[in-house]
Amino acid sequence: MRVLSGMEGVFSKEEVNTNRQEEYDYLKGLFMVFIFLIHAFQATSTEPDLCVKVMFGFATMSGAALFMFVMGMGSVYSRNSGADALAKSGVRMVVYQYLNNVLYLIALVIPYPFVKKLLGAEETEMFFWAMEIYAQYINIFFMTGVIYLLLALLKKLKLPIAGYAVVGIVFAFAAPLIEGKPVDIPVIGYIVKLLIGWDLFTSFVPLYFVSYVLLGVVLGKLLRHVKNKTLFYRAVMVICGVVIVGTWGYLFSQYGFSEALYEVLTMTYPKPGFMHVMASIAHILFFAGVFYFGRNYLRSENLICGQILYYSRHISKYYAIHVVPYFIAFGFHKYLPFESWQCWILALFGMAFTEVVVRSYNLVLKNLSALKSR
Repeated sequence: MRVLSGMEGVFSKEEVNTNRQEEYDYLKGLFMVFIFLIHAFQATSTEPDLCVKVMFGFATMSGAALFMFVMGMGSVYSRNSGADALAKSGVRMVVYQYLNNVLYLIALVIPYPFVKKLLGAEETEMFFWAMEIYAQYINIFFMTGVIYLLLALLKKLKLPIAGYAVVGIVFAFAAPLIEGKPVDIPVIGYIVKLLIGWDLFTSFVPLYFVSYVLLGVVLGKLLRHVKNKTLFYRAVMVICGVVIVGTWGYLFSQYGFSEALYEVLTMTYPKPGFMHVMASIAHILFFAGVFYFGRNYLRSENLICGQILYYSRHISKYYAIHVVPYFIAFGFHKYLPFESWQCWILALFGMAFTEVVVRSYNLVLKNLSALKSR
């Protein structure tokens, strides 16, 4: 590792930082709180209020990028990071996507028999539109699965760590050029659309987020050689802070604090170009540093800290379930948008509902595991 030889105070030639990087657990868990609120508006087709727009606008600099970046980093730290294990994880996550879609459809259908006679033409159209969209829905589970399969392939090919950086940067530049290119072959063309295309049912497509994962792998490899995280994050936060100030300075100079800024952020979030990728990673690393330096005030036994870490450890379960109560409520509201204040209450209900389901599920699994071990 000659590249590290000039910074002996920060880096080691050997891998010394091999424990869990808890600052990223806090980041993921905290973001789940934002997801509860933002998705309460999105799932019910409700126009977000100013507070949610500001929150979402800032979240576009991390959000899905955070999860994918940490996924790449985590693949370096995981004990099950061989090609076969990564491939199995990829298939499992793709299956989870479509199982999750079935759950969404059930949630949308449950209220329908009770409100059917009350629905006008517009509401009925909304119901069938939602059913069509969520039957094919492509979100973070599918994207994660496909990129796990790519990681398995790269692992099999024994790509050097520099190769991950190069391929990640190439994807960041190339994604806008490749996106949506049609393939006029039945079935294959549809599959290609899921990977690089864009449609109403594609919340995210893998093409745009490969760069986050591969650059996350690079960071993970680098972090394993960090022997002084204090010096590391001091340097990182200064560099990332400059990028963050420059990014928001540019955006405000172009659009001000306006609806146009919100629209631009909304458009670039699922389709980031190279500059947006770099800005997102800068936000992620900066706030990871904030959590690192705040570690003396963060205790897992603290109720709030413990809950944030619990979100992080079981993030897939929370993410899969949290929209279900929103869709049920949306249906009983005749598939019509809510008032803003109702969405805030709905978000709190969703947090409570999801908490009961996830903890009950985990408790059942724990008891079953205890019975088997007897």
